[in-house]
Amino acid sequence: MSQQNRTKIIGLISIVLISTAATTGVVLIRNMQSGPGSYGPNIVSSVNTTTTSGSTPVSNANYKDGTYTATGSFYTPSGNEQIGVTVTLASNKITNVSIDDSSIYSGTSFAYTDQFAHGINAAVDGKNVDSVNVSRVSGASLTPMAFNSALDTIKNDARA
Repeated sequence: MSQQNRTKIIGLISIVLISTAATTGVVLIRNMQSGPGSYGPNIVSSVNTTTTSGSTPVSNANYKDGTYTATGSFYTPSGNEQIGVTVTLASNKITNVSIDDSSIYSGTSFAYTDQFAHGINAAVDGKNVDSVNVSRVSGASLTPMAFNSALDTIKNDARA
């Protein structure tokens, strides 16, 4: 093989490797911006609230101030998953939420649940507990079902 042919082959291989690296880099950047594990500016929170004619949330009950814990579950293609939800209430409002995702075993579910755990406080902090119905937080759409179920249990436990 001549030196000129070797140079052409090395050049072609270099172009393929550079193109592959560039494509991989673009895919990784897009996933970091919008996929599992994203905590940056692309966090999207959606909380449905029920209001009266003004802007005051509907309060159906009075709740004892305190910190309450419950478990909620959701179904994924990998099976049933559970999260622990701890909510602190003060004057019928949510002041803090923490999520225990230690029982999540699916890698994809864990990634979305982790995103949810990082975004839920911003979505519900300061809201009347009766007005919270989470539909999607930080890209997670299944974890909110478990959160809402656990929140219903917490509301029952906290009724004054």
